[in-house]
Amino acid sequence: MHIDPHLYRKAFQSYLRKGTPIAWSIKQPRPTTHYIWRTRGDDKVRPSHAANNGRIFAWDNPLETGHPGEDYGCRCWAEPYAPSVNEYIEIVLSDVTDTGAAWSSQDFVNHYYHGGGRGITVRETGHLSDIVRQYMNERVRKSLQDQIARVAGMHPNAAFSDDFYNTYDMTGIVFSVGDTTIGGRFTGDCVAEFGILTVSGQIDFYLKDEFADPIDVGIELFGDPYPITDQWSGRFSGQIHADPERSRFG
Repeated sequence: MHIDPHLYRKAFQSYLRKGTPIAWSIKQPRPTTHYIWRTRGDDKVRPSHAANNGRIFAWDNPLETGHPGEDYGCRCWAEPYAPSVNEYIEIVLSDVTDTGAAWSSQDFVNHYYHGGGRGITVRETGHLSDIVRQYMNERVRKSLQDQIARVAGMHPNAAFSDDFYNTYDMTGIVFSVGDTTIGGRFTGDCVAEFGILTVSGQIDFYLKDEFADPIDVGIELFGDPYPITDQWSGRFSGQIHADPERSRFG
């Protein structure tokens, strides 16, 4: 690799004055606009640098401590921050456990004729975990992540929330649920720092359906239609670029 001699001379002087590693100083144009501060993780790391470990900073907005490796004797380094690699919004669901054995289509029909219209939850029928698993496919998960990122980007350093819903075909799981509405609301907080948004919060989901046509012919046959509903929740957390045009989400 060819090194500009003037750059090397400047790097050597920086090494003599401040102990800045020469290999650090002679680095040419930086591959990313942001970096993740990394330390050696031992007891020699100064507290001010340990506090920066794992955080994201912008090259054009140096800290009082300087960038990693710039302070005298600093052994820290900058890990390039690439949105396609480092940006993420993780969604973890909870409360999706079934409480009953899986109902057959005949069980749904029997409840139509003998249940007196009493509503049931999907978890009672033993199908909630499978329905949630099918619902949270890659397309739906990506849509939720994009929506969270978009709304969070409109509320830096503030709370944010939004609603979502759609209709989904679940006949592959259980024919009697069929086309069902699944939606919910997410609420969270957004912290903006050095061009990066850190987001976290909760998602509350609901499912709404009705069993009113036992033989799927468009008429009610002297039974009692009943609602099929349920609720579950989840948490989300992540970090995204504050500029939507540079973010992998949106």
